[in-house]
Amino acid sequence: MSEVFDVFKNAKKHVLAGISYLIPVIVVGGICCGLGVAIGGTAPWETPDTLGYFFFMLGKKGLNLMPAVMAAFIGYSIADKGAIAPGLIIGQVSQECGAGFLGGIVAGFYVGVITLLMKKVKVNKNFSALWAIIVIPTVASVTGAYLMQVTLGPAITAITNYMISFMDGLGVGSMVLVGAIIGFFGSLDFGLFMNKAFGSVALAMMSTIDPATGLPVMAAQRLKLLVVSTAAISPLVCCLARYLKPSVFNEEEKEAATAAGFMGLFGITEGAIPLGFSDKIIYAGCVLGNVVACIGVAIIGAGSIVNWGGIPNLPGNTNPVGTVICWLIGVVVGAMFVVFFKKTKNSELTAAVDPDAELKVTQQGDEIDIDL
Repeated sequence: MSEVFDVFKNAKKHVLAGISYLIPVIVVGGICCGLGVAIGGTAPWETPDTLGYFFFMLGKKGLNLMPAVMAAFIGYSIADKGAIAPGLIIGQVSQECGAGFLGGIVAGFYVGVITLLMKKVKVNKNFSALWAIIVIPTVASVTGAYLMQVTLGPAITAITNYMISFMDGLGVGSMVLVGAIIGFFGSLDFGLFMNKAFGSVALAMMSTIDPATGLPVMAAQRLKLLVVSTAAISPLVCCLARYLKPSVFNEEEKEAATAAGFMGLFGITEGAIPLGFSDKIIYAGCVLGNVVACIGVAIIGAGSIVNWGGIPNLPGNTNPVGTVICWLIGVVVGAMFVVFFKKTKNSELTAAVDPDAELKVTQQGDEIDIDL
């Protein structure tokens, strides 16, 4: 049973593995849906045999794959290839019964654990291939699908519907608070686990489709836009501050900031990590910029079906102009904070770290000062 405890001990790793495989699917799906709306108008699903209809339906099929892909690759992370087929099947059952993304996560852990345990069963070597190829995936698929359809699915659907109703009931003031919270906490780790945790909640709601439009419900779109907004702001804050006050950046930081700006345009938050985690003023400026940008997005009530920040988000955005203005305001505020409070440049990395120095690790560990 130690293997099962290890699975849940490393739950974060397995969820992030599933998300890493899922991101390309939902990015392509969201962009295609956005192109369908951009080309075919506000209701492209009503005009078959048009280019807008083609793009929209293609994107919709991609978004509907979210639970299946998530379940398959969480299972794969836990128990290797044997869990992929059951994960795809139960994930699709989760989508059809309304459990959506959260159901996909539960399904992934279920098939992963079941497959892992069944692989431990000793069978005659003459039946080992039969056991691995037929018995394990069939048992995992049938039992998991039954549980999802009868018990887990309805419970998860009720939770998701409650979340959507809660979001729909929030007024502007409450949405501003939500925006500030997401902007603050979603930017603290520059796209790492805390940001992805908020993203998981938004994805869970995105799997709930409004039957009137065929798109995710508007509450989910608004929450999703708030989360992905934090992807673009931090790198752009670093880049703008570098050009507004280059005297306080060393040469290495200037190169990193320029590269971060390009990455920020396409929603790649990690470009801000080298600068933000090495200087508390830059770090604070990035967080402040995200809070301001997310509050602005919350006030204008914009949403998006594209699970990505920066330029790729705009085709599926309900208010792209307003969103860009909010992002720019956040970037400027964050950069001006850095310009005002950052007085000196940091030492060059090559001067601060001796590449030939011997790294000594003791059992108790040395004290490490992380400047945040």
